Amino acid sequence: MIRPLASCLLAFSLVLGLCLDIDTVEAARISPKHHPWGAFKPGAWKLVRVITETLDNKGFVTSTSITETKTTLMKVGNDGITLGVVVCVEVAGKRFDPEPQTVKQGLYGETVGRELKCTELPAGRVTIEGSDIPCKVIQCEFSGPSSKIVTKIYYSAAISPHILRREGRTTDLTGKNTLSETSVAVVVRNMPCKVLAEIKTASFVKAVQQHLKGTITTWSQTSTDVPGGIITQSSKELDRSGRMIRRSTLELLDYGLEPEVERMGIQGRRRPPARFRKYTPR
Repeated sequence: MIRPLASCLLAFSLVLGLCLDIDTVEAARISPKHHPWGAFKPGAWKLVRVITETLDNKGFVTSTSITETKTTLMKVGNDGITLGVVVCVEVAGKRFDPEPQTVKQGLYGETVGRELKCTELPAGRVTIEGSDIPCKVIQCEFSGPSSKIVTKIYYSAAISPHILRREGRTTDLTGKNTLSETSVAVVVRNMPCKVLAEIKTASFVKAVQQHLKGTITTWSQTSTDVPGGIITQSSKELDRSGRMIRRSTLELLDYGLEPEVERMGIQGRRRPPARFRKYTPR
């Protein structure tokens, strides 16, 4: 399944467990249409597969899990996005089908749950491929039961994918001890990328999360033409000695911009809704 950093990128990825407070963020608001799901109509959906391998001390794969997730946009509002999520997990040949869930994300990709305070800082700039892009800089803070998170977001309303960089730091409640640091940055824009049978314009995003037990590095391809943004994603997790202990890949299997009822296929034949598919190793 997707590790913490990849979960954060799905929200981009990226998901932090925050709650949007309209009164505190009015001056620092991100437009709903610039959320990875916000530009689409309710009923848009995507189906992705994540393959995660765990490695032993010699670099051999000891276990593999396969997770297929279908996400459907239910609602776009000024306070966030509501998604319906259906998951199928396969571990050691056994299939698990957890109950479908409804998830609400704030406009920063965060999951609703706790009070969030956002402040607009002095304007900043992000450099991508030699181009200097002016950005609005928003700092978001919240405290959980045992930790505090501060995230700085570099946002451009004019340049996609709009959130061009994130810098996050998680500490204990005193703020003195750092538990993890995360950096997510758009590295390349306007690259051609094959998405199913079409060529789309994509951005390449690099994310690095350093935590107490090691480092997670993730590369993603994202497109504003695809619901949720992410097309492909590759992630590796290293322990403190630099040894790879886990690796994951995400693949877009299918997506649609309309509710998935009865879709017309080739020669006018009706195609059934996309369903979870049995994975066959190549």
